[in-house]
Amino acid sequence: MIKYLFIFVLFIASGIFRGQDSIVFKGENFNLNTSIADQFSIYTDASASLEIEDIIVKDSLTFESINRSLANLDFTTKNYWIHFVLVNDYDFPREIILETARPITNTVELYHIGNNGNEISIYKSGDGIPFTEKQMKQNGSYFRIYMSSNQTKEYWLKLGSDGEVITLPMTFWDKDTFEVVSQRNQFFSGIFYGVFLFVIVIYLTFYILLKEISFLLYIFYVFFSGMLQFFLDGYGHQYFFKSGGYLTQHSVLIVAGFTVMFVLQYASNYLKIKEQKNKLYLISNVFTAIVGMTMLLSLIPGFTYKISYPLINGFSLLAMFYIVFLAINSKLKKQEVHPLFLTGVIILIIGAIIFILGNFGIIDAPNITQVALKVATLIEILFLSIVMAGKYKQLQKEKEQAQATLLTELEGINVKLEAQVKERTKEIELKSEELEMKNKDILSSIKYAERIQRALLPSNEKIKLLLPESFVFFKPRDIVSGDFFWIESVYTENKDQLIVYATADCTGHGVPGAFVSIVSSNLLNISKTNNEINTPAEALDFLNLEINKTFNSQYSEQKIRDGMDVALCALDMKNRKLLFSGAKNPIYIVRNGELTEYKGDKQPVGFMGDDTPTPFNNTEIDLEKDDIIYSFSDGFADQFGGAKQRKYMYKRFKELLTEISVFPMEKQKEVLEETFENWKGDLEQLDDVLIIGVKII
Repeated sequence: MIKYLFIFVLFIASGIFRGQDSIVFKGENFNLNTSIADQFSIYTDASASLEIEDIIVKDSLTFESINRSLANLDFTTKNYWIHFVLVNDYDFPREIILETARPITNTVELYHIGNNGNEISIYKSGDGIPFTEKQMKQNGSYFRIYMSSNQTKEYWLKLGSDGEVITLPMTFWDKDTFEVVSQRNQFFSGIFYGVFLFVIVIYLTFYILLKEISFLLYIFYVFFSGMLQFFLDGYGHQYFFKSGGYLTQHSVLIVAGFTVMFVLQYASNYLKIKEQKNKLYLISNVFTAIVGMTMLLSLIPGFTYKISYPLINGFSLLAMFYIVFLAINSKLKKQEVHPLFLTGVIILIIGAIIFILGNFGIIDAPNITQVALKVATLIEILFLSIVMAGKYKQLQKEKEQAQATLLTELEGINVKLEAQVKERTKEIELKSEELEMKNKDILSSIKYAERIQRALLPSNEKIKLLLPESFVFFKPRDIVSGDFFWIESVYTENKDQLIVYATADCTGHGVPGAFVSIVSSNLLNISKTNNEINTPAEALDFLNLEINKTFNSQYSEQKIRDGMDVALCALDMKNRKLLFSGAKNPIYIVRNGELTEYKGDKQPVGFMGDDTPTPFNNTEIDLEKDDIIYSFSDGFADQFGGAKQRKYMYKRFKELLTEISVFPMEKQKEVLEETFENWKGDLEQLDDVLIIGVKII
């Protein structure tokens, strides 16, 4: 196996001589692929004013030995210089990769000194320059070094920061190992940030469903927590602020500040500190404001920017301890606090303490301190995600209980309004039994409401008696429906029989829509016996007034805005005449394969508010034998489905009715039902569906 032999020669100067560190690589893995900073010496430029030309002409520089293999130079605005000579003692060229400094270090420059100091080549890294100027286009601080056979090269390494901690690895990677390690790091980074993205997507969905502010605050905390790690890893410079400089250097502090602010607000909301009515909620807001002020100060270059680094680190640690205090205080007040919430925060505190104390140089083990916060953050996010999943389940349960209570109240209203209702839901015998059987009772109540609604709808026998050539395709979305149909036979003054039928779509669906449909159906029955109502338009005018009276008679400040869209037809089969009036809903008439649309008025029945009602209009239509009249609600045309999961739309609906008009009426109903099911597929039915077809004989 080919061995590497890279020798850093000459001698180490300490005191009056220029520092040169001698390192020997004597085997495949000896002094390779691991940080060996403790084998180097470093010169500190306290004024940060020296350039490479100043350095190489100085007769004496005071170097200090580095005592650790992965050094930590603390919060600093100084420049640091390392001088070394590299010798390739083999008869063939080699390539190595030097890894040094954290990705967010401002200045990382490698100088190659050639021709006895007369030629200087510079290779740059760090986030103080445009990303495109880095020698190696990666998130870290890397330099590619090419060595010809038996070649000697002299180097100076310069590191500088404007207040952030400088961590100093000195790792020389062989090319193959570097590529393997780099790919592995990219893989684990993908998993790490993928977890954050997954959590954000999941809890954004929960927030959209429940509109609960704690989920939104948690989403922002997870987002900025992940972004903090993203910027610390150098990806912010690589992907967001490629120009480097001000934006790149300030983004870490801004993201860190937002992380602290949102974790404070999230914890206060989750622990319901505001509801406890004490000073802790005020303290939380003041703490958040102080962090916000520190973020603003960090935008000002100079001293304020420099002190923002330790301040943000300190506030982060204080915030964690404060959240633990809030959680313990809540538990003492008998408030339920999920054990994983406290556990996750404590784990984050441990990781934050290790990370921050490493930044302050108290723990001098950068290889541990730099990953402690990342690992602790990931564990905490996983724990808090479990906590928030439990909260989602709890809120869903509370929502279902509230809906169940509302359904029970609506059921009571239906019983009072409907003369046909003779029995009420039996009282639950025991409270414990009520809790166990609640869902079953609610479902039974809705099914009972369905029986009531079905009893109010015309029977198939009645429809066939009055309209022999007809069909009714009726498919409620829920157990009960907001769509309903109504049919009666009346006689004119000339003793001519009129078949009056309605196709109605009430506001909403399910129980609310069914409630409105029952009221509207009864009003249609009443209108039949009113001598002042002689046309469909007059019947709709009557419904318009009575619905508003029914729902709004007891409400002066807030009106209930319920009503319906309806197509009301009075059919004279003997004379083949149709008198039609519509509230938003039209009718279609297919004659000899051609479809004609007759539109209703643009206003619905109800929704008058304080305005004077506008009378509805009648449309008189002459019919011919074999004409087919179609009336319908909007449920069929508005259903999503098909290959692209789009609405069916009225254009396609008209084409379907025209196509099936040649079939017998029962066959038409079968085709409509089959078409609807095929279109809907596995998607949820969005609304009630009602289509009535009547053929003129």
